[in-house]
Amino acid sequence: MGGDNPYESPRSVIDEPVGEPVALTQATKLRRFVHWMIDRVIVLGLLFLTLVVAAIVGGDEVLDWAERLAWWQEQLITFALIIVYYTLMEGTTGTTIGKLVTSTRVVDEAGRGITFGQALLRSVSRVVPFEAFSVLLADDDDPRGWHDRWPRTRVVLKRRPAAVQE
Repeated sequence: MGGDNPYESPRSVIDEPVGEPVALTQATKLRRFVHWMIDRVIVLGLLFLTLVVAAIVGGDEVLDWAERLAWWQEQLITFALIIVYYTLMEGTTGTTIGKLVTSTRVVDEAGRGITFGQALLRSVSRVVPFEAFSVLLADDDDPRGWHDRWPRTRVVLKRRPAAVQE
């Protein structure tokens, strides 16, 4: 049982990462508000674009249907689009277009990228009534809302690459 077995799987030593772990800086409430506004405009633009495409494809029937929608039906459609937009963007890239503009990203509490399940929970949490106030009323040192706390995520500043040493 020594190390002379030619059929034994090879073994390797995994080295620890070089350097100190990088401290993550949480995004401020102002930065979060700015990327929320950008993403909200994008979601509304996607909603408008979807309606235009549906009208082109479906004609006047689609426009008549859209005009007959009740308030709560409009809200459900908007909520569905919000959930799809944020889940796809954050679940695949850890960011949204608004977060790209504000140089922020979503990570889990350990600083790793979030899972698709966490992205979905963040997205569903966003449509909970009064959820937006959970960020506004949060402590400035930890400006996390329900959509951050429930899936155990944080919005942090993107790390800037270190300067190349020559």
